[in-house]
Amino acid sequence: MLKYNNNIIASKIIYCDSFLRKGTGLIFRSKSSVDDTAWIFRFKNPRKVGITMIFVFFPIDILLLDQHNTIVELKENLKPYQFYNSKVKIYSFIELKQGTIHKYSLKKGETVKF
Repeated sequence: MLKYNNNIIASKIIYCDSFLRKGTGLIFRSKSSVDDTAWIFRFKNPRKVGITMIFVFFPIDILLLDQHNTIVELKENLKPYQFYNSKVKIYSFIELKQGTIHKYSLKKGETVKF
């Protein structure tokens, strides 16, 4: 489960740790794939990432985290067929249902738990 300030943001977590899972993520999945679900992409070493929304047919919110699961960057409403490049090196990022950042008032510098 993904928590922020004692609120449950998502009760289900899908870890995208394998090469295949990292490469496909939400591609060709339905919008319900992010309902109450956090898609977490983790890396062994910090890196800047490029996130593609090719063949993802619905917008999402993204949290970019450091090694302590502190939010270092936020991207709201990433739309289908857009790209996003992180501005800083990260250890993980989380794909969430569109509107999650606003709904829970997620902020840079705050920590999430999973």
